[in-house]
Amino acid sequence: MVLRDVTTANRQLHTRIPKLSLGRVGSTAQDDIDESLRVLREMQQDVNAHARIRAYRPIPTVAFSRRESLMPEFAAASAAARRFGFDPVIRLAGGRAVAYDQTCLIIDLMAPLEFYGNHIAAFEVGADCFRDVLGDLGLDARVGPVVGEYCAGDHSVNARGRVKVVGIAQRAMRRARLLTACIVLDKPEGLRPVVDAVYGAMNLEWSPASLGSLRDEGVRGTLDEIVNELVTGLQQRRSAWARPQASQIVETRT
Repeated sequence: MVLRDVTTANRQLHTRIPKLSLGRVGSTAQDDIDESLRVLREMQQDVNAHARIRAYRPIPTVAFSRRESLMPEFAAASAAARRFGFDPVIRLAGGRAVAYDQTCLIIDLMAPLEFYGNHIAAFEVGADCFRDVLGDLGLDARVGPVVGEYCAGDHSVNARGRVKVVGIAQRAMRRARLLTACIVLDKPEGLRPVVDAVYGAMNLEWSPASLGSLRDEGVRGTLDEIVNELVTGLQQRRSAWARPQASQIVETRT
């Protein structure tokens, strides 16, 4: 195992202002999944690639994990999603199903990855960035799961230690890393019965009361204004989530 430092040129690549892409692509939920994968593959082929932010408010979607798609209950869970008008798709990252619609914001933080590095550290840095951006909006934002949350994870971002408002997942690929987040902006009551039906079909437990939103936590402004604040905050914190840390980068020589 050999530790390698990051060159000055590589640091500069990771501290440039990320390319920003706002809005959906195509007409289906799968189109948006495919677009993010396309960008990651493009990044894999570009030795001069630098960080990108993709942000969009999605159509009604239930994004299942690859593991869930292999479960015998998957067909019933997909049917449950469709009954609510939500398209079932397979997530690029994440362990459990997530329901989202136009009241949510999907943010994909994509950065070049010369070495795989420390996945836990990448989670921690990303979660801290989302926590801090939400704090700037006035939330009592904290990192960590709440009791009964959907797609439970140590790096969820919650409000007041009571309700989950951001779910985070990660995928590391050759030369590219995806840190993707689902932020509930408004009206979580429209999502709760969907999650309830889908999780029920897969015999998964969760608490509807654990699902919150930025609006319910007192964030004001139009949804477009809130989106702008979130994206701007993440751009300003790019040196944290887009730059690998030399102490966390490990190359294996064979």
